[in-house]
Amino acid sequence: MKIEGIPHYRDLDLSGEARAAAERLEDRAREAASDSMFDELVVPLLEPPPANVLEVGCGTAALSRRIARLLPGATVHATDKSEGMLAAAREYAESEARANAGANASGKLILGRWDALDAGSFPFEPGLRFGLILSSVVVPYLDDGQTAALVRDLASRLAPGGVLAFIEQDLQTDAVNFPRFDLARRVLDKDGRDLKTTLTLGVRPLLREAGLEPLPRRSFLWTDDGYGPYTRELLGRLADAALEAGRITAAECEEWGIGLEALADSGDFYYGLVYHRVAGRVPA
Repeated sequence: MKIEGIPHYRDLDLSGEARAAAERLEDRAREAASDSMFDELVVPLLEPPPANVLEVGCGTAALSRRIARLLPGATVHATDKSEGMLAAAREYAESEARANAGANASGKLILGRWDALDAGSFPFEPGLRFGLILSSVVVPYLDDGQTAALVRDLASRLAPGGVLAFIEQDLQTDAVNFPRFDLARRVLDKDGRDLKTTLTLGVRPLLREAGLEPLPRRSFLWTDDGYGPYTRELLGRLADAALEAGRITAAECEEWGIGLEALADSGDFYYGLVYHRVAGRVPA
């Protein structure tokens, strides 16, 4: 996948971006829209409560921590290939545990390093089966063949009746309210994006091929009306990439930033992006 300005989360340890990426992910997790998306796309999968949950490509494990808080009797296994990201995940989990000391019990959270493309390096017991396996915004960093292999492997790790769910961004739907539409078009550069057949809803045929019964699609419009830290950093990176590529001038890059600030001050800022939950269940 090629989208200019979007951080490449595939090789964070090599690029040295793990810490900055962790802060971006936590900024996104703190947005009210992330709470609403969790309620809409994830909570319905937690009934009946699975005993074992696996998150693949967990980043800071914000999603896994949310699940553990709701499932005090569960064990949540969270994996990522980045040592730097997992170090940040441990810090956030420990900080949250200290802050919530004495509160209601949470499920057990176990972190493990796993490059999910290497099935043999799975960090937990080989025979462990999961009632729910989740992956959020991992597919864009894989090619189509890698995605198909990952779906097959994860499906084989499900318990009877278990669910495999992908929560992915629909990268054709992002939108920014900006009155100079020609500038917004060149910053977002949708025509220049190199998208793949297995993005978002393209995962559904792979679920069928892996022997799973696809569940109905559920979608959520993630919105930011306040120009929060995550969106601010994202839109700034997109403008910087557009400037570097020569699609906008330095003056237009400045106009972009000033214009977004003015929209936020007036209450007219808007950024939106659709997420789809694509899931399949082991047939009864």
